[in-house]
Amino acid sequence: MNINNRVGIDESSVVNPNTTRLGKLREHFRKRRLIWIICSIIFMVLTIVISTTVALMNKTKREKTSTMETITEIATTTSTTTAITTTITTETTSEQLFAPVIIDKNTKWKQSASTVAGGHGQGHELNQLNHPQGFYVDDDDDSIYIADTNNHRIVQWKFGVNNGEIVAGKKGNGNGIDQLHTPMDVILNKEKKYLIICDMGNYRVIKWSRQNSQDQEILISSTFCWGLAIDNNGDLYISNWMNDEVRRWEEGDTEGTVVAGGNGYGNSCNQLDQAKQIFVDINHSVYVADHGNNRVMKWMKDATEGILIAPGNVSNQALLSMLHPIAVIVDHTGNIYISDDTGHSIKRWLPNAIEGIAVVGKEQSGSESTHLSKPFDLSFDRHGNLYVIDKENNRIQKFLIDLD
Repeated sequence: MNINNRVGIDESSVVNPNTTRLGKLREHFRKRRLIWIICSIIFMVLTIVISTTVALMNKTKREKTSTMETITEIATTTSTTTAITTTITTETTSEQLFAPVIIDKNTKWKQSASTVAGGHGQGHELNQLNHPQGFYVDDDDDSIYIADTNNHRIVQWKFGVNNGEIVAGKKGNGNGIDQLHTPMDVILNKEKKYLIICDMGNYRVIKWSRQNSQDQEILISSTFCWGLAIDNNGDLYISNWMNDEVRRWEEGDTEGTVVAGGNGYGNSCNQLDQAKQIFVDINHSVYVADHGNNRVMKWMKDATEGILIAPGNVSNQALLSMLHPIAVIVDHTGNIYISDDTGHSIKRWLPNAIEGIAVVGKEQSGSESTHLSKPFDLSFDRHGNLYVIDKENNRIQKFLIDLD
């Protein structure tokens, strides 16, 4: 008999000590597990918060560093720009602000020019010129090369200086290999290592080294050259005013190729009369100042006839509006600019126009900054400024492009 039954105790109500201890133990482990889970969650949250905070701090630091570098770079650039600005002229500084421009029918130039070469009267000193007739603007070297015709020399004139430097013809008038006689035009070859000179008085075209004054070579002899041009391939073009033609000379040529005229003196579309200055565009079309025919002709590459460009028709009135053109250049949109004997100005001719419009100079000659006297050769620089040989005033005038 069970003892519990003997004392009147319900067996089911009796608590087993082992069971009680086991329950307490289970409760303890549940609490510890809960605490571990809570701690793990807290640890994960702290890890995320700390990582985010560090990342944000690093980003802020990098941004500050980048900002400081940018500020430093700007300060350095500003300092450099300021230093440059203080060492060049106001005119040159203003040009550096502009990229190469497109010249078209609406382009204007300041009417008051600055003298960039000569301007000290007719003479043979280094600050003087004597009836210059051709020139070349070297944008890369900030200078111009001038055929100082009646001084029988080529002069390089740096922008902003008072005197030129004789770079060819130092030994005076003559027919020696190191002499010149009435040079009419000068250009640089494509690599800009040599001067190419129309030595008209000696009936030749001569190549003259820029690095070695003793290095000269006669390229073409027995030619009545007047104007020179070079295309983007480096081929040389020469106008022959006596033979009424323009020839292209590739490297190694011995005869050249006629690209305009060459059919005797005359006024037909396949003829020229005293071809003066020439201009070659990027398509190798040749524009000719057809002096004796009072017109400008365009000969496209491989053409057998020229196209009348100016004046726009052949009426007597139109022909009288252009009297003996000397030089011609062409802008980016096909308008042409001409110096001629009708006045003392440079005129722009639009396609098919019967009359040109003066863009610089006046109808009357003069020596003021707004006047020209017998303008000859002309050229643009990469900024769109216009340069003109003011022959009778023995100077080169620069008309700044008007961007206002």
